[in-house]
Amino acid sequence: MVINPDHSIKTPLKGDVVISSLGEEAKLAEVKDAKKIFTWPGEYEISGIVISSLPAWTRSRSKEESGEKGENTLIFSLEMDDVSVCHLGGLGHKLTTEMVEEIGDIDVLLVPVGKGSNLGDKAEEVLDQIDPRVIILMGDEHPENFAKDIKAQLGEKLEKYTVTSIGKLPQEKTEYYVLNKV
Repeated sequence: MVINPDHSIKTPLKGDVVISSLGEEAKLAEVKDAKKIFTWPGEYEISGIVISSLPAWTRSRSKEESGEKGENTLIFSLEMDDVSVCHLGGLGHKLTTEMVEEIGDIDVLLVPVGKGSNLGDKAEEVLDQIDPRVIILMGDEHPENFAKDIKAQLGEKLEKYTVTSIGKLPQEKTEYYVLNKV
């Protein structure tokens, strides 16, 4: 599975399924062997993976009401082999109670942080709303700084994060990681 393969990525990508919170009109990088691309809200099942996506916004409603333009984005939740993963897309607001309920219990959360993130100072609150076991920090500019700001112990930088079984996920505290940029 490949998530948000932005057209600027020059590294060859390969995957059966592509999900994109960037919208249907977004220019995506080519993904070899992709059988299906999901860019809209709904519930799906493909290759044994249950995918749910719900609409969200890149700005809070109050900012939009004050004239600041926001765009639609998607939050994707995936369930495979009893492990739940959530990608927050371009989220720019705190989650509503309904959104938290629809997202459900999450084991691994991928969250955009840093200068390029729409969440800004709401990121820590959103992490608390979801309360996952593992958090993968994403961002163009030093997501490590966010971990430092919230006093989170950051694990080593990884090429990829692999969950071999639900039992091997942390039980007592949340672990934080950063993946190397593709």
